[in-house]
Amino acid sequence: MRTECDTTITTQPDRDRLRGEWQRVTLRAGWPARVAWHSDAVEQCLDAFVRNGHAHTACLALARDRAAAEIPLDVALAELDALFLCGLAHSAPGALVQAYLSTRARANPPGTLPPGTDPITELPSAALLQQRLAQRAAAGEHVRIVVVRLEVPESLLWGHLRHLLLTARHLERALGDLAYAVPPGRLMALLDGDDPELPDRLDRLCRAPVDPLDGPGGVPGGAPRMPRSSVRLTTAPGTTGR
Repeated sequence: MRTECDTTITTQPDRDRLRGEWQRVTLRAGWPARVAWHSDAVEQCLDAFVRNGHAHTACLALARDRAAAEIPLDVALAELDALFLCGLAHSAPGALVQAYLSTRARANPPGTLPPGTDPITELPSAALLQQRLAQRAAAGEHVRIVVVRLEVPESLLWGHLRHLLLTARHLERALGDLAYAVPPGRLMALLDGDDPELPDRLDRLCRAPVDPLDGPGGVPGGAPRMPRSSVRLTTAPGTTGR
């Protein structure tokens, strides 16, 4: 059965232009200096785009290549989106992103991810969140939970996984704590309910994260706008004030 990620590339972008734009935008998105960007998988992707090939196989080869090089997932997905935005002026299709993530999860070298990590988002998992919450509740802490959700239909979440990771990093910077992945497509963080700086932290969280693919120096024409996020603050069950 064919899916949208099996669709043949029907346009023929100039190879040198595509290579240059793709590399420039990817490096700008936080590519680690320790790793050379060019690889055989890059050439496979370029072949697919300039010779009317199938993007599916080439992009899965890229997923395995970037997993072996231990490229951070948010950077790897920025690279994938940059390829499609530079070559076809649209983001990577959701079905392809899903296949890319599944391939990467299987290809990650053993021990790459810390225990308790969600293998798809590579963020701390919901199980780890429950463990941390139980520990803090047992210590008598007044814990509050921030819940962040992208305002997109669940059926479209795969196409916005990169945006979810950008939001997770933004959450961690704003709140100074880990972002946990809680399916489907939500993020949670544990906060000290008695922290006098909590209102300021939440104010920073509610500002939109910066997309490295957008703005001056980003992809030609700009990246699609990030979806809005809803932010909710709750009191963790079983916790008390000090």
